[in-house]
Amino acid sequence: MTTFQEVLKTHAALTKRITESDLRLEKLRDKFAENDDGFSKSEISVFCAGSIARGEVGEHSDLDLFLVSLKQAPFLEQTQILAEVIKVNDNLGYPTISGDGKFLKVHQLDSMLEALGSPSDDSENLFTTRMVMLLESRAACNEEVYDEFLTTVAGHYFRDQRGKKSFRPLFFLNDILRYWRTLCLNYELIRDNPDLPWRKKNINLKFSRMLTVFGTVLPLISMPVTSESDLTPLLRMRPLERFASGLDSIGDGSFQQGFEEFLDNYEKFLCWKEDIGVNSDDSCIVDSEVREASSQFSDYIYNVLQHEKISPELRKFLLI
Repeated sequence: MTTFQEVLKTHAALTKRITESDLRLEKLRDKFAENDDGFSKSEISVFCAGSIARGEVGEHSDLDLFLVSLKQAPFLEQTQILAEVIKVNDNLGYPTISGDGKFLKVHQLDSMLEALGSPSDDSENLFTTRMVMLLESRAACNEEVYDEFLTTVAGHYFRDQRGKKSFRPLFFLNDILRYWRTLCLNYELIRDNPDLPWRKKNINLKFSRMLTVFGTVLPLISMPVTSESDLTPLLRMRPLERFASGLDSIGDGSFQQGFEEFLDNYEKFLCWKEDIGVNSDDSCIVDSEVREASSQFSDYIYNVLQHEKISPELRKFLLI
């Protein structure tokens, strides 16, 4: 049987997007590398998320950049690096950084570990930064710093593992599901505000957000992920690749025909998303087509998550 990962690699439109995403990421890394004095001597790393990191870039994709540090960096150093990030964004011709840059800040490793699971987790945008890094990110500069930060945070979810072969990453699963609920609640907050891009956020929620979350949930419940060393290779994958690897671990060939339709619907979403970026009145979107495609998309994910080869206990955990 052809693997699901192989089927993904033969999807022409999505493969083209992955290639273009890799090219843009390489240009971004080259641009940061031009300033050796700023970043190479720092323990701060910049990583990108969004469409470039997910391998689904479109003509009008912007840059979603985040900064993390292994230790507390001096204020002046942080200021210089933030200025360099803005300059790189502008020099590459991307849209102005959203939110007037208010979310662009350096997150320290110790602060993120201390906040993990605590009531203060989201007060400094730590929760969002952590989940974006774990679920959809690629290093843009200082990759060694990024790697250490990522593996340390991932390992924190396994601190109670203590060599147990029966260990399951329920702490991490809880955080992912919490992130999904947060995304859904955030959408509800803006849906009645005509000045905010609720339509784009709605379509993102039905496709890319859902895939990023549950495309990670699938391998976590279908594969033996009992240590940080099991998790890290999954985090290196893009969400679609991660989902395909989970399907391969189940090994049910009856899902293959539906998988091709699943990928086609995702490509439709990416095209609709690009059209929304060009047409501010949303006239390019036919609601009935979006509803049909998103229903098929979510049904496929649901049916996979309910497969009999997945432990009933873990299937139950997703709900209760």
